[in-house]
Formats: sequence, structure tokens, C-alpha cells
Amino acid sequence: MRLGEERIEPGEAEAIAALVKSNLPTVWTEGETGKRGQHAKHHGLVEGEFLVHEHLPEGFAQGIFQPGARYACLVRFSNGSRGDDREADARGMAIKLLEVPGDKLMPGGGDGREQDFILVDFPTYFTATRDQYAAFNRYALPVLALRGNGVSPARLLRAAWGAVMLLARHRDLSRRARRFAGRHAGSVLGLTFHSTTPYLLGDGRAVKYKAIGRGPDRPPADHPGALREALWAELGKEPVRFDFGVVVQTDPLAHPVEDPTVEWEAAGADFVELAALVLPQQENTPDKDARAETLNFLPWNSLAEHRPLGFINRARREVYRAMSRLRHRKTRT
Repeated sequence: MRLGEERIEPGEAEAIAALVKSNLPTVWTEGETGKRGQHAKHHGLVEGEFLVHEHLPEGFAQGIFQPGARYACLVRFSNGSRGDDREADARGMAIKLLEVPGDKLMPGGGDGREQDFILVDFPTYFTATRDQYAAFNRYALPVLALRGNGVSPARLLRAAWGAVMLLARHRDLSRRARRFAGRHAGSVLGLTFHSTTPYLLGDGRAVKYKAIGRGPDRPPADHPGALREALWAELGKEPVRFDFGVVVQTDPLAHPVEDPTVEWEAAGADFVELAALVLPQQENTPDKDARAETLNFLPWNSLAEHRPLGFINRARREVYRAMSRLRHRKTRT
């Protein structure tokens, strides 16, 4: 295998179509707002600046990473699936760079002006293969779908059956999923976030993104809205910085593209810092909360130099797009 090489198995289009169908029922409505199937609860939409370093290692000046480049950006922090911040969960960080010139990869996107990065506070994903991803969707998503479809005996039975089958037939997958969403947090500004899946950096180089939070440490959340409260309390006092960079694939076997359960850094890959994400001192507003619900963050909303790699990302291209369309149809404006 070569660096950055993908392996597309026969029948992938049909498998992705099935994933789209199984994910759509997880989109739900709260009041007049269509809510995401995952990462529905946000802690805030924060304004920021993405500052590329003046000096970059040879070969890393690709796409948005041009020496000294500066981009205004928006950052949405979220919980993976829980509504109560005290519970163990994954925490999300979605970054949208603004006024980025060039054609984007998202079908129908054309010359959009945005570049998105989607990260979580764990270095690896929990499904290793297409079959595992399909199994998790089949057995775990009925639980999330209860929010949108309401509770009925039949839906409760499907959710319970899915949980039992996941534990009985896919114990390793179930264990990895619990680790992925098994942490408590006191502040999202002090977490380290990862893309978990790989992306190109130019031609023939695969990387994973990583953002290291330099915010203050806080004890674990002690009430349902603690992470939101901490976010705005900290940004109300002073700016906060994230060091942003890439974990670089150097061995296609030790750092596989198609298996996102492998932690590249633990297998010898190096982290290269390329930029600073600076969140200035600021306050929350109703407009920010409203935009946090309506904005789309899509990994394929990207320059070709940063093309998403691997099955998970190829599936996300269709799943995220379909769910976004449904979510906006459910939102009353």
C-alpha cells in the first residue's frame, strides 16, 4: 500500500445508501427547531481567528495552510448524545473557517467560502470496518431515534433489542463505543480534540487533525448545563487558544487510512503544529445560539487539498448531507 491510499470495496454505494436510511430517523424536533441526530446539544457558537504559523515545515504549505494566513472562524462545541453535562459522553468541536477561496468538494458546493473541520475529544473512532459501522447503525440508532419518533412499545422494543444484540454479537465494538463516549469534562476549552479519521494534506500525504486546548482546568460538570456555563464564563474573562496541527501518516500499515480505530500517534506518527486557533474574549448572544442550531458542518465542505479519506468519511458525505436537508425541513422559520 502507498501513503494516503484508500481501499473501496464492492457494494459501497449500496451500503452508504442503507446508512443514510438508518440515520434519518435520528433527526428530531425540539419546539420549532430541527435537531441533529448526533451532537444535538451545543454549549455555544464561538467566534475566533485561525492563524497559520509564519514558518511551516517543508511540504506542509498546502490548501489553507499558507504561511501567515489568517481566517475568521466559527466554532461549535457540543455533547455527542447526552443532554446532561454530568454524564459521560463524547464532546465535539466543529470549526468553520470563513472566506476561504477555491472550489469545495461537497457536491453542489462550487466556489463556497467555507472550510470545515469536525473533531471529538478522543483520538480514534469506534468502528474498524464497513460491516461494523453498519452494525452499530443497525443496533444503536434505534435508541437515538426515540427522541424524534416518540416512545411507543414497538420503538422501545427495537431499542432494547438493539442494545442486547450489540452487546451479544459485537462486544469489541460495544467496548470501543463506550470508550469513545466515556469521559467526563469540566470545560471544553481545556480538552484535546481529534478528527479520528484521515484527510489529505496536499498530494499523497495523509494526516489526522488535532486541536489542543489551552483553557483552564475545571472539575467535572456538576449540573446539566455546566459546560455551557463554564465556556462563557471563561471567554468572558480572557481569550483562549488551541494549538492546531496534524498527525502525519508515515507507514501505511501502522497508520491505516481505512481503519480509524488505530491511534496513529501511539503507532509512531508525529504531531506537527501548523496554526493557532484563538477564541477572543466575548459574550454569548441569542443570535449565536440560533446559528449554532442552523449552521451545517460537513467534512466534505473542503478544498481538494484536504480531501477526506476512508470509508467513514465517504459515508459521511451522503449521511451528513441528507440529515442536514431533513433537519432544515423540520426547522420552522
